[in-house]
Amino acid sequence: MQNDAPLPAGGRRAILALPPSPHSKGRTTLFTPQQLFGEFGTSADVLLHAAFLERARREREQDREFSARLALAAYVVARLVSRMLTLPEKDSEAREGFVWQLEAVRRHVRELPGDVPESAHLGGIAESVTATARPTPGLRLSLTAYAYFLEHDGRLEEALDALSLAGHAHGPAMAPAEFAATGLFAGRLNRLLARWEAASNCYASAESAAQLTGDTVTVLRSRLGRHAVLRGQGNLPLAKAGVEDVIRESEALNLRDVLTIAYADLGALCELQGHFVEAAYANYRAFLVSEDAPARMRVLGDLGIDLLRIGAFDSARLAFEIVIESKASFLVRTNALLELMDLESVVGNEVAFRRRRAQAEDLRERMPPSMSCDFHFKTGTGLARFGRIIRARELLLAGQALAEKGRLHSWYFRFEQAIAGLAAGAPTPAEPTTRTVSDSPAIQEVAVGLREYALQAT
Repeated sequence: MQNDAPLPAGGRRAILALPPSPHSKGRTTLFTPQQLFGEFGTSADVLLHAAFLERARREREQDREFSARLALAAYVVARLVSRMLTLPEKDSEAREGFVWQLEAVRRHVRELPGDVPESAHLGGIAESVTATARPTPGLRLSLTAYAYFLEHDGRLEEALDALSLAGHAHGPAMAPAEFAATGLFAGRLNRLLARWEAASNCYASAESAAQLTGDTVTVLRSRLGRHAVLRGQGNLPLAKAGVEDVIRESEALNLRDVLTIAYADLGALCELQGHFVEAAYANYRAFLVSEDAPARMRVLGDLGIDLLRIGAFDSARLAFEIVIESKASFLVRTNALLELMDLESVVGNEVAFRRRRAQAEDLRERMPPSMSCDFHFKTGTGLARFGRIIRARELLLAGQALAEKGRLHSWYFRFEQAIAGLAAGAPTPAEPTTRTVSDSPAIQEVAVGLREYALQAT
């Protein structure tokens, strides 16, 4: 669950007096982009915007020349903006060179097909850069929109790069409301990239700014972000206590947007603790309270996981298929695909498992660290269920190495347990066991609700 995703259109902001945040002690009321992104690199830094070049390299290796062109265009546009932000004020020669670069980049971008969404984003950014080299609100909006596009497409490093440019385009200081929104966004991207310290800093900074403006929704969402970092680091009890506090506050204020996120986060925590029935109930409550279609798809994917864990396979498959066919983000749809791959191995359908695994393999390069671990885990345990123990162990060990590199402690121990299970001769690591619960009235109610939703969606 992306617990700090943008508010849906028409989302409410609750304004009331709040006690000072413990994370705002000693903080200045001047909110700078450096607080979120660090010092901005110089335009001469050859590693600046390397994520776009890396994408271009990968696309060329796959003989996808058009995609490589898009990535290179993104790189030159990012370099243009970074040069604008670092251009000396009184260096006339440098400014002449900048104007030449601006025109060259615009010509380059105009040569891209106009009906491609990324081309439109890059064109909008290039046109928002002025020859006076002064950042404008239009440029900031174009960069932020591009960052959201990249996140939706699963390109998290690039999204963070674009968001950093948008943040620094504010100049030496940002308005508290814009700073808080940017902090939530940056926190989410860093968290998904398993950059825990950076994510915590962004969430705490966003909370401080929201406290100053009395924006309760952003304050609570920032706290949920910090609790999600604790969850990612494996501190489940502390994370759960924090989420439950947010639920109580949100229920008292009837903040449905925050409740949707908080219930889904509670479901994720219950699932990690092995409390799958409680997780299903929490996620179903999130599904019912949600008023936003993208949020509903995220919750539905989580609900499908819980239904799988308790053996309600038909309902789980239906939930995953709805998500995969939806217009949800890359991360949400890919996660549902991985879960469906796992489901097919659990029920013993090797043909379906192989088909879903092949689909997931095509998406591996775009998976963030945690999702890549999930892919290795589900592929390894799936192969073990079909008797391919040697290959399963190889994949689980590779996944464990990824988890160690990214300091994903919860994943590391899950891999360790699965590998130990293989060594002990366990044929189906992590297979669900609480299957009789799927016959309970509450779970049957969930099943009926999903079927009705699927009929309405067709």
